[in-house]
Amino acid sequence: MASIDWPKLNEIENDKLAAALRQAHNGVHWLARFANSYVETNGSGDPTQLVWNASDGVIQTKPFLDEYAVELRVGPLELQFREQGRPVPHAVNFEERTPAHIEAWALVELLHRGIDRERFSKMLPYQAADVMTGDHEEHEADAYKTELAAIEKCLRLGTEVLLQLRQRDEGSEAAGKPLTCWPQKFQIGYEMPLPPGSGAESLKVGISPGDAEHSQPYFFVSTPHQAQTASHGRESVLPLSEIAERGLDREAVVAELHQRVATLKSRLAG
Repeated sequence: MASIDWPKLNEIENDKLAAALRQAHNGVHWLARFANSYVETNGSGDPTQLVWNASDGVIQTKPFLDEYAVELRVGPLELQFREQGRPVPHAVNFEERTPAHIEAWALVELLHRGIDRERFSKMLPYQAADVMTGDHEEHEADAYKTELAAIEKCLRLGTEVLLQLRQRDEGSEAAGKPLTCWPQKFQIGYEMPLPPGSGAESLKVGISPGDAEHSQPYFFVSTPHQAQTASHGRESVLPLSEIAERGLDREAVVAELHQRVATLKSRLAG
């Protein structure tokens, strides 16, 4: 049995966890800005869908202009360019930096690479709550260092569970497929199509570090609409705190999520 050493979320104040989540989510929004400005989809797909890099434990944009990507490390709260798949120098740490400082870093990095800065837009292509803007509020990565590290660890361990679940459900088709990060709600997971005639076109299976409806990280199995609005049914949510309390190992978590997928698929098919 593969036990999971989850962070001790019961020892973290919910207010501090929420504040750290706001810091991290604003970091994700910067990735969405890069993606929306430069990632080409050739008319299909959402350019702002990000990628979970399981090898490095980072969230990153899809490649753009053939060789570039930008990554976010949640724990230290840092943005960094990648070239040809590898991180390169000149990362920016968010500590004591305002959104205006982050924008200045972005423009310098784009200039350094000869990338058209006129294409870069700070406008998010979706509605988002509590977005940090301008030069009046500084990020506080150090103040929430413990909480950010806990969020990062939850994402690392949670995505390992999701990859194992996906392998179980999809078999060889899952090989080499990275998990998706949906930036608007800051969720990481994958989407599975449902048969024609079902009550939804697909299911989303993923992990959230928390939101307005749930104060702590949780797994979810939901329709895209439920995931987008964070209005998951009670049976669709499996909090990480509950997993820790029940002492579930990785195989048990995978089995429980698998059962929830099967149950929701059956309900939508009916």
